[in-house]
Amino acid sequence: MAAPAAAPAQAQTVASDLNEPVPPPGEGEPVPPPPAEEEVPPPAEEVPPPVEEEVPPPAEEEVPPPAEEEVPPGEEEVPPPGEEEAPPPGEEEAPPAEGEAQVLPADGEDAPPVQEVALPTLTATEIKTQVDTSISGSALSAAEKAKAQKSLDSLLAIINNPQSTPSQKATAESLATGMGEALKLSKDATVSKEDQARFEKIARGISEASLKFTDPKATIGDLLLYGMVLEDLNRVVTNLTDKTLTPEAKAFYSKWADVLLGGLVAVEQPGAAPTKPEDKKKVKENLQKNAAALKTYQSASASESERSAAKQTLDEQAAATSNDKYQELVEELKRLKAPQACLDVVQNRTQQAGWPDGSLWALTDKSCVATVKAGAADTNSDWSALFSCVTTQAFSTCTARIPE
Repeated sequence: MAAPAAAPAQAQTVASDLNEPVPPPGEGEPVPPPPAEEEVPPPAEEVPPPVEEEVPPPAEEEVPPPAEEEVPPGEEEVPPPGEEEAPPPGEEEAPPAEGEAQVLPADGEDAPPVQEVALPTLTATEIKTQVDTSISGSALSAAEKAKAQKSLDSLLAIINNPQSTPSQKATAESLATGMGEALKLSKDATVSKEDQARFEKIARGISEASLKFTDPKATIGDLLLYGMVLEDLNRVVTNLTDKTLTPEAKAFYSKWADVLLGGLVAVEQPGAAPTKPEDKKKVKENLQKNAAALKTYQSASASESERSAAKQTLDEQAAATSNDKYQELVEELKRLKAPQACLDVVQNRTQQAGWPDGSLWALTDKSCVATVKAGAADTNSDWSALFSCVTTQAFSTCTARIPE
């Protein structure tokens, strides 16, 4: 997975909030009363001058650092590589114009960094009541409801734990509330059918990622990955529930909700996720890359070059099904009379995991089995070697067989 060395330094807000050991009470909250009490008492005779002079300095020196160190990490510390290394000359401009319209307007005026809305603040009891109701009244399957309930319980455990820090509790409350809001909107008759389906997927995504993230066996790489995904999904749902959201911003968040959710399906959903370890690793890396790019692009504190690079990554993902080779593959599948189910899964997984990984992954789907076998047997076709490869080897090792 992701390089372990980078994980501790790049731990996301969600990761640091929910997974790090609970610190002793009062951590991060400077307590200046002692100096204040010693400065007020008039009797200077009882308190030797040295004591009064030594106590105030530490208090004054300790207060500023926490304030300055806590704000940046909370705001955005995603790309620790440093903003000084990122801005090489010539890369300050926005990415190629071809992908501009697919993510945001050309000049990026409506970039989400300025969108900071919040879900309603509720007590733990209110959260439990509302989310329980949303889960039971949702269209989720029995298995999905059980998973969502388990996820809610794990978040409530953090909220109700007296040793959880305020930051940990706030994050857990936000995720639980977000899942409940998404489920509620998935049944809202005033919401379009497309948005209802999207909100249901978002709720399932938060549930899935929360369980993976709170798994005591989670690796450093998984903590980094699912921490980023949770943070992005939470930002997506809070903005999509904002009635004042601009059409451009709504299109942005809707698109990337679909990309992130598709990535989660690609990595985790039983029966759909890749089965070979190397394939699953490859798809997971794509999900992490997109989640990190989305977070950086939304960050108001990221440098122009960092946001430009992140936008290029997002544009490439958004344009995956416009790739010339992808189009050639689709034409070859049509020539082989592939069923519509196969063509649909190729399109969906390409949107989820990109080109070529998503497309090659789709070729291993049961709906494409007969078509791929027929293509492998047609040795007169330039695509024959690729089809043969994906039937016998991990699809992530077959990219070299894509025709030139």
